[in-house]
Amino acid sequence: MKKRVVCVLAGTLMAAMVVSGCQKGSTEEKTETLYGEIAEIDGDKITLALAEEPEMREAPSGDKPDGEAPATAPTDGESSDGSGTPPEKPDEESVSDGKAPDSEAPGGGDMPQGGPGGITLTGEEQTITTDKDTKVEKTSAKGAEPGNEDDAKKDADAQADTKEASLDDLQEGDIASVEMQGEKAVSITIQNRGSMSESTTGNIELSGVYTVDGKEEMSDGETYASTNADENAVLVKNGGALELTNTVLKKSGDSSSADESNFYAVNAVLAASEGSTATMSDITLTSDAEGSNAIFATGEDSKITVNNVKIHTKGNSSRGLDATYGGSVIATNVDITTEGAHCAPIATDRGEGTITVDSGTLSAAGDGSPCVYSTGNITVKGVTGTAAGSQAAVVEGRNSITLEKCDLTGAGENGVMLYQSTSGDAAEGTAKFSASDSKLSSTSSGPMFYITNTDAEATLENTELTYNSDILVRASGNNTNNWGREGSNGGNFKLNGINQRLIGDVACDEISTVEVSLTKGSILKGTVNGENTGKEVRISLDKDSRWELAGDSYLTSITDKDKDLENIVSNGHNIYYDASDSANEWLDGETVELNGGGSLTPAA
Repeated sequence: MKKRVVCVLAGTLMAAMVVSGCQKGSTEEKTETLYGEIAEIDGDKITLALAEEPEMREAPSGDKPDGEAPATAPTDGESSDGSGTPPEKPDEESVSDGKAPDSEAPGGGDMPQGGPGGITLTGEEQTITTDKDTKVEKTSAKGAEPGNEDDAKKDADAQADTKEASLDDLQEGDIASVEMQGEKAVSITIQNRGSMSESTTGNIELSGVYTVDGKEEMSDGETYASTNADENAVLVKNGGALELTNTVLKKSGDSSSADESNFYAVNAVLAASEGSTATMSDITLTSDAEGSNAIFATGEDSKITVNNVKIHTKGNSSRGLDATYGGSVIATNVDITTEGAHCAPIATDRGEGTITVDSGTLSAAGDGSPCVYSTGNITVKGVTGTAAGSQAAVVEGRNSITLEKCDLTGAGENGVMLYQSTSGDAAEGTAKFSASDSKLSSTSSGPMFYITNTDAEATLENTELTYNSDILVRASGNNTNNWGREGSNGGNFKLNGINQRLIGDVACDEISTVEVSLTKGSILKGTVNGENTGKEVRISLDKDSRWELAGDSYLTSITDKDKDLENIVSNGHNIYYDASDSANEWLDGETVELNGGGSLTPAA
């Protein structure tokens, strides 16, 4: 395969390496530099998806869906062809609660197109070999000081912070520059996804009409209004503490930066930053500004506790409750209405914030605005919500949503989406979703659950599912939004049913896996991997659970606590299993007749 040689690297990586190759007349072994995304790590072998040489520019700010994030997100769902792939990043990207579609990440910022973290992949790959002598460094962006962007571009050292690392620090998805001598990797410099924005503070200094700076204060019965761009109505900073009661907060004046408002609380109606706390009760917040989140906690140990709050935002990227970089919000009895695009009523953005909500109502009218969008950890109890232009809920990356006694309705391309974008706003890992004693509804024609470019797990207990599609689950790659690397960006999904009724088919493509576990009287009525396309598809049942087939199904393995398989009703359909898989040893490669005229039989 042809190698792409990059002699000069731009941006933050340029400060971390010296390119000694591409020289004529050298008597030493030729040195060249490869640039791209680490696609696979197999022992001492690394596969690099090669990318075009970056242009000299400032580090991108991020591209997250807005569930909140800056980037361009697609609409919330799958592609119009019914493949289950959202046309663009769902808010929270487009479907998320406050970001732009993947083309324009929900959440707030524009996301470069073409590859992870905004790099442009060439479609070529190169496998390199490392050893104990391979030098590894990690580079992260510092960011330019406000007003000094031109100087920062000229001085790469001002834009990067380089630290020693090891081969164990390398991860699939890292952006890397590899210096080669012949076939050997001499040095590797990595730029982790999201490291462009590792700083927990932005370039715009927070300011407020009413500011509590490092002190303890109380305010009752007041009205605070901000009409200026990039200004908070109320700001608590530097470890300050504010008690706010019977207060009206108003905001106009748009944000000048999507990233600053999405990540760092610039232009929010009320913000707590830098380890500050705000305790609020009987509060009304309104905003008609762009990029004006209502209640925003940002930074470790920043915490907002609110009881009896009414929120109404009208502009785009203006969520109700928001938390970033370790901030947290605890809310009781909320009434949240958002009208703009990328405005999830409950959302977290970059830096894995935490939000807990107990009781209330949610209404989101805009595109890419699910009821709940998580790039952190969100727990919601006793809430009723409607998203008119997005999914009911979206989890991005290694994050979670937990619902208890909730009733959420979405109108996106799918009901619930679990995915990983390339915005850098969410760490890679297992996306987790759970719902108990709840109701989830979708008015679209897409699947109830859509999983792409991530590992994911959903646990449903005694939860009613209402949707128009025949597809309960679709796990598949998505090649319309630049999420992951084509051919390896499928979904790996585990669905746990506990006393749960599931109706619909489970669909899986050739690069995806699905595992279904039915316990405590759960019932599945549907076909599993009916097109026989799944990479791996497994199902397990306890004695009290039942599977009623709606079509021939193809499984990698099946386990059943009822060894007589009386809890499987075939309705004349067959189940084909892989006799060579160790999990099927209990079947001894035999064909077993099932209730209803079908059979469980080894695949040909």
